[in-house]
This record gives sequence, C-alpha cells and structure tokens, in this order.
Amino acid sequence: MSEAANSEPTVEVTPPTQEELNDPSLAPALPGEGCPPPLAWSDVVREVGERRTVIDAKTNGKPVRGYAVGDGPPLYFLNGISATPDLFSLLVWLLRDEFRCVVIEFPSHARTMTDLSQSLLAVADAAGDQQFDFYATSFGSLVALQTLLDAPERISHAVLQGPLVGMNLSSAERTGARILSWLPGQMRRLPMFASIIRGSHLRWFPPVDPTRWQFAEHDMTEPRIADVARRGRMLIGTDFTDRLSEIATPTLLISSEGEASRHRDAAKLLNERLPNSRHENIPNTGHVAFLTHPHRMANLVRPFLQSSPDAESQLRPTADENSP
Repeated sequence: MSEAANSEPTVEVTPPTQEELNDPSLAPALPGEGCPPPLAWSDVVREVGERRTVIDAKTNGKPVRGYAVGDGPPLYFLNGISATPDLFSLLVWLLRDEFRCVVIEFPSHARTMTDLSQSLLAVADAAGDQQFDFYATSFGSLVALQTLLDAPERISHAVLQGPLVGMNLSSAERTGARILSWLPGQMRRLPMFASIIRGSHLRWFPPVDPTRWQFAEHDMTEPRIADVARRGRMLIGTDFTDRLSEIATPTLLISSEGEASRHRDAAKLLNERLPNSRHENIPNTGHVAFLTHPHRMANLVRPFLQSSPDAESQLRPTADENSP
C-alpha cells in the first residue's frame, strides 16, 4: 500500500468560483450565518424531474428502474437507506453538463446487497453503459463496495461519501428489522423517526431556506417502512473489512463534520486499506452535503471523476506533503 493511502490530508474549503459568484441564487452570507443562501432547490428538483429519461431494466425477471439527466460519461448515484434518489437533484443539476447522471430506485424485491448490486448493473446494461463512475452515500456505499468486488471492470472511479464498511446490529435491532419488514405505511408513521432525523441533520441546513429542510424531511420519511426494514436486514452479516485490499478502483472518500462517527471511522479504515484512495474532510457540513452544499461537493468530485485512473494515482497527496 502506498504512503498516500495512510495519510489524512488537511483539506481547505474551496473558495467560490466566478460561476458561483455570478449565480443569482447565491449571495454573500448574512451576518452570523454559516452558509450562503442556497440554490432555488424547488425549481431545480422540478427541472430534473421534467428532463430525466426513464431506464427500465430487469434483474432475475423482476423490474428495476433508473432515471438519467445530462450529457457525458455516465455517473450513477446510490442513496442512503431511508431516502429517495430525489435528494441528489441539486448535485445532479450542477454536474449535468459534464456527466450523464443516473439515479437508481432500490427495488422492493431486493433482499441482499448482491441483489442491489445486480440491479445497478442491470440498469447500466439497459443504458448501454459498460463502464461508469458512481457516487454513493451511507447505505449506498455498501452496494458500491459489493459492486467494486463483484464487477471491478465496470467501475472507472468511485466516490464514497459518508461511507460504511459494515454494521453490527444488536439482537434487538435485528428483531425490530424483522418485525418492521411486515409493517405497512411510510417511515413518517413511525413514532420518533422524524425527530431522530431532525436531530441528526437539521443544524447543517441553510438557515435562510427552511423549505429545503422540509423537502429533505419529507424525502427521508417517504420510503415504505417495509422497504427500509428489509434494507436494514441486509446489514446483518455484511462486513467488507477483510476484502478492501482487493479493490483497486480509484476511490474518493468524503467525510463531513456533522456525520456520525461510524461513517468517519469507516472512511478512515477504507483509506488505510484501499490501495488507491484519497480522503477529503469537509468542515461545516452534515451527512447530506450533496443537498446542503451542492456547489462544494460538485467542485470536489468533478476533477476527481474527470481524471484518468493513472493520473489520479499519481496525484494523491503523500504524508510528507501534508505534514505541518
């Protein structure tokens, strides 16, 4: 393993580009606020919905669907355990001119990580994408790792934001997941669930745009309880720790200040064990930075995805370069 894989570089916040400064939806931060007024998210979500094309596929005879927006090399998005692909809309919008962005609906019939990985590959096959990049977050990063191990020749670059490597579920959590997998209705019906996600995410949202948080809360509580519980059961026995060294794909790992420690610990482990990785730490953001700070995330991932695998390997910072 190279010295760079073990380094934890200090990352400076990328200053706004001239394009961002000229964007009428952005303005200087108001006194005492930690982030600028945001993109007009509702307009962006509507535009993405109107412009996207449907990709229908099948895996093991069962349907799976993706949606594509933009032009360029294919970039696939894999979302968290309780969310819909709509949460990626702002980042998709900013990347649409350089990439054909494809979001995947996790199918309800999936029961294993392999099922979800095969669903991803089925959509890629239907779209004619023999090779592609992906951006995966949280639970989606486990699907990404499964794919990187099962079909490494299909993936050019991987971006794992707030990743996981595996999770140890308690007996109570396993029992709860089994029970909830038979419960009807959406996640918003569960007592305290909205309060839990509010406590985890709200503080990192633009304070001048409370409606963006309302959009996020609605999206995170939209999935069916049974679907989320079945994905939770996929975590049982899932741990890629011992196989990480097999993954040679250039991988960008992104950690944010406001995410849970398990995600930061997973990113550190991945950076130590993946032979071709780079780890970026982003301050003043939470776990859904692709929604709260889409410009910052686009500026971070764009040059990584546009680099050649050989160039990316050579450009990784070394421990000496980042020493104080």
